[in-house]
Amino acid sequence: MNKLLEARKAKRESQAQAANAIGIAQSMLAMMETGDRNGSDKTKRKVAEHYGKSVGELFFSETITSGDIHIPAQREEAVK
Repeated sequence: MNKLLEARKAKRESQAQAANAIGIAQSMLAMMETGDRNGSDKTKRKVAEHYGKSVGELFFSETITSGDIHIPAQREEAVK
């Protein structure tokens, strides 16, 4: 389960309730939860505010993998 879905479940809200409170379409929230859409920065801020979390907590990975680094020298150093 992704962090966005976990936050909604923890608040015991349906998608419709959460989307209405955030001010976005239920379909947009559903797509954000499944990873089909990212949402704009403004939308991410509204979602994070609704759940009382930071944008980073909800939308970014906590782990950096070698695939996240696009400069070969940095990639080798980071994965050691």
